[in-house]
Amino acid sequence: MKNAFASKISYFILTFIFLIIAASFLFSNFDGISTTSSKDVATVDGTPITTKEYQMALSRQVEFFNQMTGGSGMTQKQLEDLGIKQSVMNGLIQQKLILNTADNMGFTVSMDEVKNEIKSLPYFKRGEQFDVNLYRNMLQSNGYIPSQFEDLVANDLKSKKMEEMFNSVLVSDSYVKDVIKFKNQVVTVQGVKITRQGLAPLVTVSEQEIKQYLDNPENKKALEETYTENITKYNKPEEVKARHILIQGDDQKALDKVKALAAKVTPKNFAEVAQKETEDPTGKANGGDLGWFSAGRMVPEFEEVAFKLQKNTVSQPVKTQFGYHLILVEDKRASDKKDLEAVKPELAQMAIQKTKAQDLDKLLKATEQDLTKSLTAGDLASVEALAKKVDGQFFKTTDVNLFDQSLAQSALAPKEAEELFKAAPGTVVNLGNAGTIYLVKVVSKGETPDLEKKLTESLKSEVTNQTQMFSKKVREELIKAMNNKAKVVTNSALL
Repeated sequence: MKNAFASKISYFILTFIFLIIAASFLFSNFDGISTTSSKDVATVDGTPITTKEYQMALSRQVEFFNQMTGGSGMTQKQLEDLGIKQSVMNGLIQQKLILNTADNMGFTVSMDEVKNEIKSLPYFKRGEQFDVNLYRNMLQSNGYIPSQFEDLVANDLKSKKMEEMFNSVLVSDSYVKDVIKFKNQVVTVQGVKITRQGLAPLVTVSEQEIKQYLDNPENKKALEETYTENITKYNKPEEVKARHILIQGDDQKALDKVKALAAKVTPKNFAEVAQKETEDPTGKANGGDLGWFSAGRMVPEFEEVAFKLQKNTVSQPVKTQFGYHLILVEDKRASDKKDLEAVKPELAQMAIQKTKAQDLDKLLKATEQDLTKSLTAGDLASVEALAKKVDGQFFKTTDVNLFDQSLAQSALAPKEAEELFKAAPGTVVNLGNAGTIYLVKVVSKGETPDLEKKLTESLKSEVTNQTQMFSKKVREELIKAMNNKAKVVTNSALL
């Protein structure tokens, strides 16, 4: 759920009319909440959180949970068990902290700004014109006077100004040029990364060593712990590999559309039809592919059909909360469960391999030498095969630029990047340490074609995203600091 601090004008304004009308209905299904008390439920550094504010925010959360669960109402106990009341109160406290900070920082809102904002709201318009009588009557019928509503609008405008300050992004032309300069310095590399423990399964263990390990009662606990650590390997649930076509909506139009698709779709053309017709954005790119999944990953209605279907079979339309689906089951895996007794020899072998430090060190050194030779000779097939065998990483013809300094989504240390960019083409650079083989071959150096054009089109968006992440962190730290200093007094009798 969205943090109340980050909510935009819709929190106070766009949902305002709806909430004050709906509140009387929402509270009818749970007991113990007074809607008439004029006391404040809390104060934050002297700024009140009124009963009405609290009840409106609480009703909004209750409605959200009712929509998510399909329920008709929530009891007092459910509110307490789910922590909804405290969550709402925390959000309101954060809002007040931000507003107080805005005041302390000198953020002001003029009456003209407030009036212009109110006049722009569609609730108070007849046609395209603001109707002052409609405005006053609607507020009066819901227990508000204009000055109270204007305060809400003013506070929300202050919050918006704070958001604008956090999210403001300035990208100068000189900055773009500098980024292009560094991004244009590129090395194309190939490489492999394998850990010491990844090589452990290749260490030879005799049957006699395994027997001695199992016969030793002191190893019983270690075997049980290793089994638990690898439980997903020995306790695999039934899985299904499927595709789907989604038609959103639950009306007759959506049902007619999915029935028409069901009449023409087959296992052979399913992916092609999904790319054209599915209303799942991800499915358009991958032909509706959902990959492998086990029980509990999908909504119940979808899952029930998928696990009953035979391989290479398309379902009839299946209705879920997302709309109507057609499901193609491409493959199935039966559950595979092995108890501790059945895999004890394998577990013993794994444990012994990890303890053979000298053998593992020799294997690590020999493997590093072999991989260096293979990379130098361009024998990428053998490098890739070994990486797969020991759960390592293989980098096939990857570009690294001086600005990002990342290889396969992993950031290089400054010294590692420096070594790569200094190395001549054909050189294998060793970036590893005592416990890791990390070999990178510099294939070539050069510039990215048309980079300047591509970057000028996308750089501002990229920097904006980075700044938004930074802004989010700043907000979090600001709220944390304010919480530590603020004096918050709550009236628990009203919560």
